[in-house]
Amino acid sequence: MALHTVGAAQLPSEVWVHVFGFLSTTDKLNIRSCCKYFKKMVDHWSLWKGNTVVLKKLCAYTTQFWTTLRRRKISSVVVQRASLKEWKQLALSLPWLTTIAVEHCFDVKAFEILKQFHNLKRLAIRSCRCGQGLSDAIVPLQQVTHFSVCEMHCAPRSDIISFVSKLSHLTSLLYHEGNHPIPRQTFHIMLNRLPHLKHLSLKMGTQHGSLPDDYFKISKTINGFPEDPQVGQPGLTSLELLDYMDPTLSEEALKCLPSLQSLAVVYRDRDVDPSRCHLKTWLRELPQLAVLNIAKGHPVSAYAHSIPGTVTSLTLQRVMVEQKDMKTLGKQASGLLHLHFDPCSYKSGSSIGEIPKLFPQLMTLKMRHYNVPEREFLSLQQLKHLERLEILDAQSPHLLQLIHKLQVLTNHSTQIIHSRGLRDPTGCYCTHY
Repeated sequence: MALHTVGAAQLPSEVWVHVFGFLSTTDKLNIRSCCKYFKKMVDHWSLWKGNTVVLKKLCAYTTQFWTTLRRRKISSVVVQRASLKEWKQLALSLPWLTTIAVEHCFDVKAFEILKQFHNLKRLAIRSCRCGQGLSDAIVPLQQVTHFSVCEMHCAPRSDIISFVSKLSHLTSLLYHEGNHPIPRQTFHIMLNRLPHLKHLSLKMGTQHGSLPDDYFKISKTINGFPEDPQVGQPGLTSLELLDYMDPTLSEEALKCLPSLQSLAVVYRDRDVDPSRCHLKTWLRELPQLAVLNIAKGHPVSAYAHSIPGTVTSLTLQRVMVEQKDMKTLGKQASGLLHLHFDPCSYKSGSSIGEIPKLFPQLMTLKMRHYNVPEREFLSLQQLKHLERLEILDAQSPHLLQLIHKLQVLTNHSTQIIHSRGLRDPTGCYCTHY
C-alpha cells in the first residue's frame, strides 16, 4: 500500500481529481478506502458539487463525519426525524447550507433553527406533523427562492398559505398539500404576494365541476387597490399540474398564461374519452411553449394535432400511442431536440424505428428497450445529432450486446447510459411520475 501511495503521489493532485470526476459516488467511495492519499483526493470539494447527503440519525455521527462533510463543502442535505438538539448540531457543523429538505419533523421549534442558515435558498418540507405556529417560525426566511411543501399533517391550510405568502422572494413553488385545489380567492391572495414566481407546481386533487375560468388570472394590487385585470396576468413561465383530471380546470384556464414556456400535466389515471380533453385547447393558447411533459391521461391522438411547433422537449409517459400519432407528432414538432418516450403500450407494434425519420435533430432520447426489435433499436444510429441515449430498462446480457453494437455503429459518438429512475433526494416525491 505504501508503494502504491508513493506511485500515486508522482502525479499532480489536479490530475487525480480530474480522473476521479468521471467516477460514480460508489466508485469514489471505494477508491477513497485504498489509502490516505486517495482519501484526501476523493474528498476534494470539486468532486462533490451538487451532492446531497441524507442525514437519518444525526446523534450517531462522529466528529470525523462532520469534518468530512465540511471538507467536501456539502451544501445540500435531507434531514429525517431530527430532534431540536440535532438541528442545533447541524447548524453548528454546516452553517453554509443552501438546500435543506425536512422530513418527518414533529417539533415546530426545529424550524426556528432554519434562520441560522443564512445562505439557505431551497427549502422542502414533507411528511411533517408540526401543528400550528409554523408560519411564525418561517418568517425570517426571506432569502428562500425555492420552496416545496407536501403532506403537512395537522397544520391548517390557512397556516400553510400564510407562511408560503411570506416567502416573497420565491421564484419556484411546489404546493402539493391537501386533496383539493386551493380556492380561487385564497390562491389569488397567495400569488399576489409572490411577485417573482416563475415556476408553480400544484397538486390538483378532487374537484366537483370546473374551477373558474380566471383561476390563473391574478389581479395585482397597488396600495391595496387592484390594477386593471388585463395588466395583472402572472409572469409564470413553468406550470406543473399533478393528480389532475378533466374538467377540474376549464378549457379557458391557461389562456391568461401566454408567457408559459413549460407545461407538465400528470393525470391521476388514464382517460379514454377524447371529448373531455382540455389539454388540446390549452396547447393552442401557449405560443411560447418549449417543454411539454404528459403522464397518463388521454390518448395522444386527443391532443397531438394541438402541440405547437415551438416545442423542443417532449415527455410522454404511460400514455396510449399509436403509430399514426407518432407521424402527427413528427409534423407538429419536427424541430424536437429532447424526447422522453415511455408509453404504456405500442399499438400496432413499436414506434422506435420511426423516431430517426420523424425527429432527425434529436440530441437526447430516453426510452425503454422492452419489446423493441433489434433492427429498430439499431436504427437509432441514424440520429446524427444524438449525444445521449438513456435506457430505462434493467441491464441484461442481450441489452448490453445491443448497446455495444449501437456504439460501434455510431463510432461511440453517443453516450449510452442506464437509468432506473434515480431521483433528486431533495425533490418532492409527487414529481417523480
